Amino acid sequence: METRLLALALALGAWPPAWGHHSIAAQYDVRKSITLRGTVSRFQWTNPHVYFLLDVAGAAGPVERWVIEFASKPELRRSGWSPELLQVGDVVTVEGSPARDGSKEVFGKSVLLAGGKRLLEASGALPPKAPGPAQPAPRWPDGHVRLGPAPGQTGYWAYPSAASLVDVTAGTIRMNSEGLLANLADAGKVAPFQPWAKGLYEYRQRTLLKDDPMASCLPPGGPRQFQVPNGLEILEQPERQRVFLMSGGGNRNWRLIPLDGRPLPNVEDETPSYFGFSVGKWEGDTLVIHSIGFNERFWFSNGGLPHTENLQLTERISRPDFRTLRYEVTVNDPGAYTRPWSSAWTLQWVANQEIEEYFCDEDNLDAGR
Repeated sequence: METRLLALALALGAWPPAWGHHSIAAQYDVRKSITLRGTVSRFQWTNPHVYFLLDVAGAAGPVERWVIEFASKPELRRSGWSPELLQVGDVVTVEGSPARDGSKEVFGKSVLLAGGKRLLEASGALPPKAPGPAQPAPRWPDGHVRLGPAPGQTGYWAYPSAASLVDVTAGTIRMNSEGLLANLADAGKVAPFQPWAKGLYEYRQRTLLKDDPMASCLPPGGPRQFQVPNGLEILEQPERQRVFLMSGGGNRNWRLIPLDGRPLPNVEDETPSYFGFSVGKWEGDTLVIHSIGFNERFWFSNGGLPHTENLQLTERISRPDFRTLRYEVTVNDPGAYTRPWSSAWTLQWVANQEIEEYFCDEDNLDAGR
């Protein structure tokens, strides 16, 4: 459907209609590479993805028009992009992954500008290097570690060290940033699946994550909040005994964690939701969160790990130093797994920046452009 709309738009000489977020691996063959050199004829700095049109001289003479797609604006900004770096009329060289259906579409890996500057895709961006040794984590007046910025400062958490939940007993399993396994034979190592859950996980992997609910702009529930490429902000309100976890993954998704000692609700009296119902408490410098009451409409991790409405999570969040956030989660879902299991990773502090709002909707233009 997307390709037919694109072909029609190109035939009419119009800018292609923006479509929603999607699995990159499902639309593009990420194992192949193509290099194109041409002239930029249109540049669209938009969410959910950035696009430009590239006019390339064809082998037989006529100019071929290609659509080059990149990641979202927030991801590209962290890779050094800005809407001013690419202009209509620029002659550039693009390297990327070709469309699986053979259409003139490419998911870009890099753009080489005429002056020699190379713009990389978002996954090519490395965490910023902080000068000197790690500083201690900031603290509140009562001694609790701060999970957000100190007074007068800004910042948020990004660059997760793991692409997906993997059982801590599994060892190293290779996968890409979307959680797509390099070797499908490793599927059984990822988690202690019930047979049906393993089959569903393998199906989602074989179909290249094409049914990912986030492709339809649904929320990144559960631990996936800590894996989205657009980052996570933690807002603490100790005077009100609560914490907000605010995802940069799209459409202002946030979780409220009460710290006032209330019990978890009876799930039979509540409607299951994407983020469930949570309560938290401090254990030393670790925030421990218990959550229940999830619906089944989201993937709670990159890569398509299944879950049921029986899912219960115990999350442990700590800040061992100024620039590191450690996230640990224990998954207890007897409907999908044979035993409780755990996973853990870290995120890095992006200092002196506000998290950029990312909206997973069509043709979300940058008003400042």
